[in-house]
Amino acid sequence: MKHWWDIFHLFDWLEESLHPNMENMAFVYSPHYNLKLMGHIFPAIKYEKIFELVCWDEELSKVEIFYPEKPQTADLELVHTKEYLLDLFELKQTKSTIFSELPLNAEIIEGFLYAVGGTILATELTEKFDFVFNIGGGFHHSFPEHAEGFCYLNDVAIAAKKYLLNYPNCKILLIDLDVHQGNGNSVIFQTEERVFTFSMHQEDLYPIKQKSDLDIGLPTGCKDKKYLELLNQSLHTIKETFKPNLIYYLAGVDPFEGDSLGGLKISKQGMQLRDKMVKAFAKEVNAKVVIVTAGGYAKNTEDTIDLHLQTARTFLRKTNEIF
Repeated sequence: MKHWWDIFHLFDWLEESLHPNMENMAFVYSPHYNLKLMGHIFPAIKYEKIFELVCWDEELSKVEIFYPEKPQTADLELVHTKEYLLDLFELKQTKSTIFSELPLNAEIIEGFLYAVGGTILATELTEKFDFVFNIGGGFHHSFPEHAEGFCYLNDVAIAAKKYLLNYPNCKILLIDLDVHQGNGNSVIFQTEERVFTFSMHQEDLYPIKQKSDLDIGLPTGCKDKKYLELLNQSLHTIKETFKPNLIYYLAGVDPFEGDSLGGLKISKQGMQLRDKMVKAFAKEVNAKVVIVTAGGYAKNTEDTIDLHLQTARTFLRKTNEIF
């Protein structure tokens, strides 16, 4: 072999031969994701549990795991205002932080910083991997100048903006299938032609809706058949008008029929078909995918964890299914 590049590809070939039924995928995780929110409806315990089950799982444990660092302040300022960040880091209850539904303390802000670092790292890893699953992130209600919902820092928006600094000619698609509209991302990217925001959510539910490039508002009680039909139509529409190089998939599992905050009625099988459709779309347009967990508030937290693991397995397993 004449070049180190040949050796690099030899290792890729060896990896493929060892795991022929696995996609080229990686995980990102930090113990800092595990916020202490005893009694809170936001199940932050899910991150640690997902990680533990990944490590013990016969299939998922074969996937390499990477650990993020905290982002630089300059990274945060790609999206958030200096005034808001100052209030946040000084733990001040002001008009910019008061709309959060989480406690404001140093440990929680540290967790959000690592979530941002995790999505930035996952984005960087798409240079080597086709699919990168951040076991965290997806805090899509955070605006440039204020917190909202369970979101202090908008990890996807920050990572996407940083990616565009390095690759200014690339195009990014946000597929947000959380039960709540990704209103923060909708606003942040409204004037950015290189980013297409697509949100399919329950219409008569928090938050106050903002304008995405494509919004599909679903009625309460929407079931698998209609949900998957609308998703398929939406992905087809996007494919005709926008060709992404990179996709951020906000794979919230709160459309699940057992969720305590959402009113959609999507079965576990329907959730899996949703993930398969997104994966098939990404392969069809030849785009890398960063997956973030986003929301999930099932009455039984084990269902939330199981659904996130189902998403990971769907992206890991090679299939010939076409949607």
